[in-house]
Amino acid sequence: MNAKHLLLSTALVSVFGTSSAFAQQSELQSQSQAESGSQAGTTGVEEIIVTAQRIGENLQDVPIAVTALSAAALEARGLTNNQSLEGAIPSLTMTKSAQSNQPYLRGVGSNGAAGVDEMSVATYLDGFYIASPLSNQYNFNNLARIEVLKGPQGTLFGRNATGGVIQLITKEPTQERQAQFDIGYGNYQTIDVNGYVSGGLAPGLAVDLAVQHHNQLEGYGVNLGTGTDVYLNQNSSVRSKWVYTGSSTKITLLLNYDRLSSRLILQNTPEADAAFGTTPLGRFNGLEGVDPQNKARRMFAGLRVEQDLGFANLISASMVAKYNQRYGRQRDPGYPLGEAIDEAMQYSQEFLLQGKNKSGIQWQAGAYFFDYSSDIQLILKGSQFAPLNPEISATGKTSSSAIFAQVTYEIVPSLKITGGLRYTWDKYETRKAKTFLPSLNFTATSPDRVTKTDNPTWRLALDYQIGPDIMAYVSYNRGIKSGGYSIYAPNTPKFDPEKLDAYEVGLKTQLFDNAVRFNVAGFYYDYANLQVNTIIQGGLSSQILNAASARIYGIDADFEVVPFRNFTLSGGFGILDAKYRDFPGAPSTSPNGVAVPGGINAAGNYLVNAPKFSASLSGTYVIPSSLGDFRVSGTVSHKGRSFATADNLLAFPSYTLVSALLGWTNTAGAVGIDLWASNLTDERYYIQKTATGTGWSQLDGPPRTYGARLKAKF
Repeated sequence: MNAKHLLLSTALVSVFGTSSAFAQQSELQSQSQAESGSQAGTTGVEEIIVTAQRIGENLQDVPIAVTALSAAALEARGLTNNQSLEGAIPSLTMTKSAQSNQPYLRGVGSNGAAGVDEMSVATYLDGFYIASPLSNQYNFNNLARIEVLKGPQGTLFGRNATGGVIQLITKEPTQERQAQFDIGYGNYQTIDVNGYVSGGLAPGLAVDLAVQHHNQLEGYGVNLGTGTDVYLNQNSSVRSKWVYTGSSTKITLLLNYDRLSSRLILQNTPEADAAFGTTPLGRFNGLEGVDPQNKARRMFAGLRVEQDLGFANLISASMVAKYNQRYGRQRDPGYPLGEAIDEAMQYSQEFLLQGKNKSGIQWQAGAYFFDYSSDIQLILKGSQFAPLNPEISATGKTSSSAIFAQVTYEIVPSLKITGGLRYTWDKYETRKAKTFLPSLNFTATSPDRVTKTDNPTWRLALDYQIGPDIMAYVSYNRGIKSGGYSIYAPNTPKFDPEKLDAYEVGLKTQLFDNAVRFNVAGFYYDYANLQVNTIIQGGLSSQILNAASARIYGIDADFEVVPFRNFTLSGGFGILDAKYRDFPGAPSTSPNGVAVPGGINAAGNYLVNAPKFSASLSGTYVIPSSLGDFRVSGTVSHKGRSFATADNLLAFPSYTLVSALLGWTNTAGAVGIDLWASNLTDERYYIQKTATGTGWSQLDGPPRTYGARLKAKF
């Protein structure tokens, strides 16, 4: 504990040395306040309203480490989807598996992406929890802002928010008619079309519609076995929000449909090529007998009803979702590897009662019910699985219920204490698990499995308003990620819930007449029963194991500076030291797929996807003229070296990415054009590295891309 106390004390001391009632309380009304944009104009940093504590608050008043990006900031930095977020969020790493992104915050995340596996960094869309790993694949075309909450958020957001929360908040439809369109074309014959319309259908009823289409016709590489382009994506989405606002009632209906498709090839790493004696095929090329396909669909509907009761607001949030994904790849020419199929359903219901913040007391309490089921099928073919070519199928289901409450009380002027508690009951089961061997016409069945757990999570925080522009806080949070069974390994034992105790101290400042905003936090994590997804049985299936324990400490910061009118600098950095205390039996595989019998003890090794240093810097300069506004933006982001495996043999090299944007908008703000470029230096980096029984493999990140975009607003 000495290291923890030293870290937190040093962080705080060093930073100090540097320098209507219903509408107000309603969670979604609070979101709409944030869409109004800057309150300070172009001469200072904008005020950002966030819902990190489920109510609308100024970012600077929230005793939580939060990075918030407005729609304008996303556009200026060229951030168009979740994958690109890691370049703007300190200590965020976003790896990829098939159609799923896997976020890690401050070294905490999950590399599972099968069945009812859920991420350790939870994703919410307009307050609705999206359980599927597909939730992390989202294109931005109708967002008001993004909030990234760092550290366990187990009290108000629930289980499986061990690492933090990513909140996507879409625009609120308006009674006034408005429309916004853009069409773009980029290299690799890439076409992007976006549209957003909004308006009132009747008094008190507003509706919007957002459509998005991305089509990359030319791949970054070629499948040399078929001559087909690979490393390309096609995505389409339709989203609509219906909002009725009465004198004391607000009803919101959210509808969402996404269709995702990609053609990606995992390649041998250089170490694997050397081990196998094979010749590298080129940066994005592959050699497979058939073309791989990854396809996914995501549909959900959410209904939120908010009622002003006078003393409090009552919110009911109901959601139903359906997810479907198919993915597979082929390694040997002429020998299809097969595919994985995952079809899932999610139902959830939340009731939330929020007090009116009278007598210096701000309180909220609620109940949450959740049901998530998945039918999986894994078809394995190819020379490495012959002659058995097994087919694995099973159904997994998670049922959960929880009650929670949080209270903030002003002890004395400027000093507040916050206490929160959540109790969660989880049930996890697998059913109808079987393995079929077509060559033998034999089916092996596995027994149904059921496990139940119940766990408390909590939050305790003190915050002190040192002055009108400086707030300090200290907090202690417990986070839980539920346990369960590995659905692809039907005969393996259960894995236990992982627990994380997080100690944090932070400082939030907005100085020099709103010219500077600087927020910093130091943290220490005590991590037990850490869950790690590993490949077993020669690549036949995957299993989630519990790493015995780990500890993480570090510092991350965000800043925004407006040194003079129309010029903004923003960015942040993260410093991280994340190591396993003890991990006996950690898998260790050589580049050619040979595993160490019984694994190793990874004690002292770095956690996966936990770079020691990450940082970003963005600048935007707007030049007004009689012809309109010209805008110049640029972003530089750096990610330090990290590891893909607990044995620390398979590494992600460090890399630096540069992006830029030149834009013009006419004086009325109605039409404009943007010229953009990402990865200007054509840096080679990786979004996936995997160690399996067939060797080490990798997936490259996008090369240099650029294009033009025409915009219109009515």
